[in-house]
Amino acid sequence: MASSENTTASGPGWVDSFRHPDTEMERRLRVGGLSATTLTAAGTSWDAVVIAPLERGLAALDALDVPLDAGFGVYADYRRYELIVLVAPGAAAAEVSDVQGVRGVRVLSRGSWVLMPTNGDGTWEAATLSRPARLCPRYVDPARLCAAAVAVDAARGAPACAS
Repeated sequence: MASSENTTASGPGWVDSFRHPDTEMERRLRVGGLSATTLTAAGTSWDAVVIAPLERGLAALDALDVPLDAGFGVYADYRRYELIVLVAPGAAAAEVSDVQGVRGVRVLSRGSWVLMPTNGDGTWEAATLSRPARLCPRYVDPARLCAAAVAVDAARGAPACAS
């Protein structure tokens, strides 16, 4: 587990780094045009877990001590305030039953599409927080990520399951 909600043993964590874009990142996201994003099919090279709100997902990554720049694919949708984490292909689909009923968590697998940055930082709808390694991408385990989001809810006193 992380040493605190917002930091890891090696320094600032996901929450501190990406909760809100800094001034320079805001400028780059504003100038990112239509060519900065593309709709991409999930379920072939990767699946994805989407966590809302964004800060909850970032806190879950901190709780798992996921390194900021270690080849994990992590994206933010700052307009919808959601975190998108790439997971191994087929992994999210296998975890659907475990994720159902967890408020604010959904999986994207075969048949799902997600807006992804094509170059640079992306846009407000699809901003790159951490690029996946090209040759050997690393993936967060979707069940552990979901459990970490539930643990974040418990620590904050928020309900984890939908009513």
